Amino acid sequence: MNLRWTRPLTGLALVGALTTGCPSPSIYGTARTIPRGTIQHTLAAEVIGAGVSGNTLVFPTAPTYQLRVGVADNVDLGLRLGNLTMPGADVKINLLRGAFDLAIDPGIQGMFIATSDEGVGFMYINLPIVLGFNLSRSFSLIATPGAAYAVAFGSTSSSSGSATSATSYNGSGFIPRLGVGANIRVSNAFSIQPEFTGYYNIDNSAV
Repeated sequence: MNLRWTRPLTGLALVGALTTGCPSPSIYGTARTIPRGTIQHTLAAEVIGAGVSGNTLVFPTAPTYQLRVGVADNVDLGLRLGNLTMPGADVKINLLRGAFDLAIDPGIQGMFIATSDEGVGFMYINLPIVLGFNLSRSFSLIATPGAAYAVAFGSTSSSSGSATSATSYNGSGFIPRLGVGANIRVSNAFSIQPEFTGYYNIDNSAV
């Protein structure tokens, strides 16, 4: 991520950055919005991978739950709990529908965790373009190019005798993103969508 900190975070902040502070960027759906007045439930098992300073980290996370509500003929609203820790929301707007589908899906997700002397927060604003290639009535290929804007902030305090000092940190930056997936419609009420979504760090000196 293109997030620059004035000094390394410690303790809880570092744990949050490597685990629960990671976003859940996959859309788990197609470019098509669901019909007005209908509800869709999604549960996703996820694995997160990250490359930091030449090292690669790969680890499973808690699942992500998503609820979608159709609010108009070409608009639906998504509410999610990423990795059961990071709340988020998005609005999908379906612009084209046919053999090729097109939508935009702006969204936001974030969280804050704290102890008595440390705290760290993350916020991700996502703007993916959703491309759908409908190869049959039951199978579609999905691509989600776009960008995200990430914000991170934190603070830590330390005591020496009767004196207490506090230090704050913050960073932000744009991150290119790309996702690919396949939507397999088993029935009218159930589908499976394996999906990979990645953020690319364009600043190697950033955290």
